[in-house]
Amino acid sequence: MAEKAAKGSARKPKPVMAKTSLNNPYNLAWNTVGGDDMQFILKVLIDRFEQLGLKKIQIAKKRSKRKKGKTHKESDKEKSDGQSCEVEECDQEQDKQAKSGWTLGDLRRQLVIGINEVTRALEKNELNLVLVCKSAKPDMITKHLIELSASRETPACQLPRLSENIGPVLGLRSVLAIGFKKNSDVFTEEVKLVLPKLPPLYVPWLNSRCQEQTLPLEEEAGNEEMSSEVTTSHKRKRSKSDAESKEVGNIKLEALRIKRIVPNPNKIRKVKKKAVKK
Repeated sequence: MAEKAAKGSARKPKPVMAKTSLNNPYNLAWNTVGGDDMQFILKVLIDRFEQLGLKKIQIAKKRSKRKKGKTHKESDKEKSDGQSCEVEECDQEQDKQAKSGWTLGDLRRQLVIGINEVTRALEKNELNLVLVCKSAKPDMITKHLIELSASRETPACQLPRLSENIGPVLGLRSVLAIGFKKNSDVFTEEVKLVLPKLPPLYVPWLNSRCQEQTLPLEEEAGNEEMSSEVTTSHKRKRSKSDAESKEVGNIKLEALRIKRIVPNPNKIRKVKKKAVKK
């Protein structure tokens, strides 16, 4: 009997999947502080950190070498190595005494250092000041802090050379973002000195909400002073209708861009081979 040749199923090429999304019409950007204000803020922070002595001590761990079998040369040098072993033991005792970590743990808890820590603290509304370094790249890693700080009404700005100046003072390689907690008693004076130097953040949808909330509150306060309940109810309805008409008149439609994401056609994908049945 003739053996039947196994025929592989003809595969159709997969259609190219494209994702469509709407691009954000608003272009958020940091308000940078430069010139004399930048130098003033950096000097205030550096002087305070040096005065308190807050610093992270990082001790490089020594790798233990494996012991090998003794040779004739090593046996001859045992006497000379006896003194060196005593010196190494003294160094190890000193290393145990000086542990790696922050010098003042209580003061460290009043600060928030790093982009991740600042993000978590802003979500919980625990900060009263946020400073971001301009050297943080790409810009996307710090752009979300603009919306967060504006929604929490926390003053924030972008400061050039923040990591370059404050990193060595704190014993860190880089400080891309730093925040001061509201319950901090040590840095209250420094925060008061820095706040007047910061420009306000501008987020279009949040700033427009704040302006709209003030209008109905003022109108409701004026209506409550009226004596009769009937007249107040009518006036409140009128005030609401007037406020709604003002809101409709102030609304501006922004142009949206449709963004289409297509996978890389030049990418080589591995095709799974099915086992041929005999």
